[in-house]
Amino acid sequence: MKQTILTLLVQQASLMKAASSPLGPLGSSSSCTTSCFLSNTFGGKNTRSSQNINIHQATKSIIPPSIHHNQWREDTTGSIFSLYASSISNNVAETNSKRRNSQNKSNKSSGARRKTKNSIAAGGGAAGTKNARRMKKSEIDDLVRGIGLQPVVQSSSKKKQNAITPINNTPKSHQKHDRTYHQQNPDPMSIIKQQSPPSISLQTQLDYSRHGHSALRSFLPQTVIQQLHSELLPYAASHAVSAWRQKVEVQLADSSDEYYRENARTIADNLKSIQECQDLLESLGMDPSSGDLPFLQHFNAWRAPDAMTTTPGARELCLSPYLAQSASILLDSSTIRLYQDSLFHKRAGDGWTPWHSDARMAPFDTSKMITFWIPLQEVPTHEDGGTGLLFVDGSHSDFALPYWNGVGGGREYDRLEERYNNGKENINGGVSHHMPLGLGDVTVHNGWTLHCADAMDCVEEGEDRYAFAITYVDGLAELREDVLLSSETDGGQENHGTTNDDTTPKGDKEDVWSFRSWVEEVKPRTEFTHPLVPIVWPPGKRVIE
Repeated sequence: MKQTILTLLVQQASLMKAASSPLGPLGSSSSCTTSCFLSNTFGGKNTRSSQNINIHQATKSIIPPSIHHNQWREDTTGSIFSLYASSISNNVAETNSKRRNSQNKSNKSSGARRKTKNSIAAGGGAAGTKNARRMKKSEIDDLVRGIGLQPVVQSSSKKKQNAITPINNTPKSHQKHDRTYHQQNPDPMSIIKQQSPPSISLQTQLDYSRHGHSALRSFLPQTVIQQLHSELLPYAASHAVSAWRQKVEVQLADSSDEYYRENARTIADNLKSIQECQDLLESLGMDPSSGDLPFLQHFNAWRAPDAMTTTPGARELCLSPYLAQSASILLDSSTIRLYQDSLFHKRAGDGWTPWHSDARMAPFDTSKMITFWIPLQEVPTHEDGGTGLLFVDGSHSDFALPYWNGVGGGREYDRLEERYNNGKENINGGVSHHMPLGLGDVTVHNGWTLHCADAMDCVEEGEDRYAFAITYVDGLAELREDVLLSSETDGGQENHGTTNDDTTPKGDKEDVWSFRSWVEEVKPRTEFTHPLVPIVWPPGKRVIE
């Protein structure tokens, strides 16, 4: 480093010596700036800026009076270089001295300082380890200005880092991450209200496009998850009867009994208690307590009548620019519509969630649908009983499955591992997952990606699993013609893709409870706006009531 600095200074002095200034070679008002390594070598973190000054003023206090001006002009190079070399040598000597002897502090008396200063001013070498000291930054600046250069100004302000850990980077401790976030953001939901672009790497986008799913690690602060947990669990408890009615209606709509199919909604709405719902399910051959049900589901907490007071965090998250822009990035869509949110309550003892795709249950004709699956507690590894989602890689782009086998898939759903194995020596075939999941980790999947979840048969009573799923679609996605028929559960059993008749109901009725309140108010195959399924991105098109 010393040799490099001396070499550069020699070059600078040579250029200035050729100048024709009446004040001498070093009297020019050069606008050059020192390089960063000079400032880093001699100074601290912060430097002060100033204008260049005349060399005679800058060096008046350090040029011995006995040296004639002409002699100074001839010997400038050697003198200045000696000063810099002395500074470097003193710094090195000081460092070595500190390592050998911890008594350096006692040697820095006022007399020693004066002696060291005089030695440096005389252009001598290191003053010895006992009297060596590091030059002050102001002295370094004066020397730099003295040869016609300008000190580098380094700003002391540092750009605040996003509390959120960048995706696909190894996350730091969640505890440390949340402590920093909470100090900077007293409002636990403040991060989701900002409109700055979320950090989603190109690799994550590629994984989502290729496989139909991906994981966003530490995507949400723990404080957001804790807020959701504190809101949604009481919400689920207070709306438990409604969740059981929904299960009853879905089962009745698929019943072989025509009376049940045609009156499923009315029958379900007249059930007054959880016990009545369970009794009816048992009469249909289901045992709600032995794993016949996969989960209980609660729709659209964000637009509940009392959402502003009971579930404000859920509402903020669903409508947030943070998630909306993330959906825009992953879907590659400029306009994003909020479709629904779903709270999945998987109780201890609940059965497995069968293979399915979300878009088959939605009323839209689109391939651009995405779900953010947010666990409200840590999810252990799959081997340790974790019940996070399992995905079939690439199934979102398998057009042959529904085309040749119908939307129900037929027997192909019983051999998905063989279908997607592609010759891999993998015991799970083409099935993968992102477990374990920490608080703040989120998985995303395409609306046509096949996914499922294992049964809750390895957990004890009370260790229920809650997950909050938020689904967005392309803002230009159109409503299908058959939705008005399939939204009413008295139009016969669901169609399995055996006909292309637009008047025949298609799809699954699982989500009818979600869209029944608005679907009849929208004309199929048109661009539309509706407050219950609002446009949430871009900001200029947001219309939230």
